[in-house]
Amino acid sequence: MSEDDWISLLLIAVLVLASGAVSLGMFLDPLRTWMVQYHLLEQGDTVALEVVDGVGLGWGQILVILAILIGAIALIVWLKRRAAARV
Repeated sequence: MSEDDWISLLLIAVLVLASGAVSLGMFLDPLRTWMVQYHLLEQGDTVALEVVDGVGLGWGQILVILAILIGAIALIVWLKRRAAARV
């Protein structure tokens, strides 16, 4: 495995863990309350994607997730192109 492969795997692992934290927060009440308090999740009228009991993702959280995904994809593509150019 090259360095680029390790970076890609690390990036995928971080994204999986981040999505797992949000999923876990939806079902554990104390964690869900903490996430609503610090605006990692939204509650009430500001919810765009409701998941459990009126708690879900608002447009701000959706935009941040999309930005992270687009950045991760761009980084992976850039690393792959750089690796191909070296050969």
